[in-house]
Amino acid sequence: MIGREIDGDQRKKLLEASVEEAWFEIDSLKNFRGEKVFPQLSKLARCVMSLPHSNAAAERAFSIVTDVKTQKRNRMGIESLNAIAVIRTSFVAKGVNCTSLAVKDQHFSKFNQEMYPSKKKATA
Repeated sequence: MIGREIDGDQRKKLLEASVEEAWFEIDSLKNFRGEKVFPQLSKLARCVMSLPHSNAAAERAFSIVTDVKTQKRNRMGIESLNAIAVIRTSFVAKGVNCTSLAVKDQHFSKFNQEMYPSKKKATA
C-alpha cells in the first residue's frame, strides 16, 4: 500500500503530518479485507520512536553525582545527594548561579531550624 497504492490525497496528508501522526495513519491503513496492512512495521516504528535520541541527560546526571560526591564527601546520604542534584539541575534550567540567586527571608528561616539533630535527641 506504500508508494503507488496510496492515492495522492493520502500521500500528501502523510507528508504534511508529524512523524507520530503519519505513523498513526499508516497503522490504520487497511486492505480490502479490513486487515491492517503494516501491523508489524507500525509496532517497530513505535518502539523506535520510544528510544531516547541521546544519553546526554543520563550523562549530565552522572556528571553531577561525580562532581558532588567526592572522596571527602563519600559518606553523603542519598537524600542529600538527590537534593543537591535536583537544585543544580533546576538552577541550570533557570539560568541561576550562586551570584545571581536572590536570597529571601524564607531561605534564612530554613537555616534557623535544627538541620542536624544531635544524637542525644534522636535516641531520646
